[in-house]
Amino acid sequence: MFETIKKARQLGVIALERMSDYLELLKVSAEIQGQNFMRRIIGALVVALLAVLSLIFLGIAIIVTCWDTPYRVISAWGVAGTYALIAFGTYIASPGRTDSVSAFDTLRNELQQDVKLMKDVV
Repeated sequence: MFETIKKARQLGVIALERMSDYLELLKVSAEIQGQNFMRRIIGALVVALLAVLSLIFLGIAIIVTCWDTPYRVISAWGVAGTYALIAFGTYIASPGRTDSVSAFDTLRNELQQDVKLMKDVV
């Protein structure tokens, strides 16, 4: 019985020593996650802006090219329909691009290893 109490006390000391490591790892993981999120947001905004601008100018170019032909109305509706199809395709495809890897995986793995170590000691 005294041996179990001694082991529990040692585990408590180890857990308290590791607590500062866990907090530091949590802080670093949160910073990494925040930086990754900001990079993704900025990248997505730049890509979206340039894609919209290129589509607008492409549509204008197609309509202007067909302006003096009998296909002016058809080309305008074709450009509008193409924009709608691209918007729909982007909406359908966007949820599949999420990244499932988290920066907090390291913290979780460390906690699991320490819990396993504590179970082995007791």
